Amino acid sequence: MKWKTLNGEDVPDLVEFVKTNAADGQVVHIGTDSLQVNRFTQFVTVVCILTPLKGGRAIYCREIVKRISSLQQRLLGEVWRSVELGMQLCSLIEDGKLHIHIDANPQEKYMSSRYVQELVGLVVGQGFKSLIKPESWAATHAADWAVRHLNKKPLRIVKGARKKHA
Repeated sequence: MKWKTLNGEDVPDLVEFVKTNAADGQVVHIGTDSLQVNRFTQFVTVVCILTPLKGGRAIYCREIVKRISSLQQRLLGEVWRSVELGMQLCSLIEDGKLHIHIDANPQEKYMSSRYVQELVGLVVGQGFKSLIKPESWAATHAADWAVRHLNKKPLRIVKGARKKHA
């Protein structure tokens, strides 16, 4: 996968990025959000590393797949992408210093509340700490912003479209 900073710079090596930025025992936060666009579902996964009193660093990657109409399957896809990345990175990070953020709200008025236990179980079952709304800022804010605003490319080119001339 191709990783980029929020400024659009390429990150050539994810492992090196995490090693460098979490070298002093910082917590690594991973979250994924998705967006339905036309016949596609876009997933954006972020890795955020905060350094107290110094700010933080964040990178993201985007994956575009055939549209997933089921909310449950889409949320599972978000969480699994985060968990899978966590499993790749956990050997680089101190125990307990990797948190998976879940873009689901436990309040019953939201549709995602139906799946909170299942999603948290997926994360905790792999040995990671899980955070749900309102604490899941990496998924609900960073990944959400990235999926909606960064590196937007047209997903479908309309053939035969003609320019109108004045």
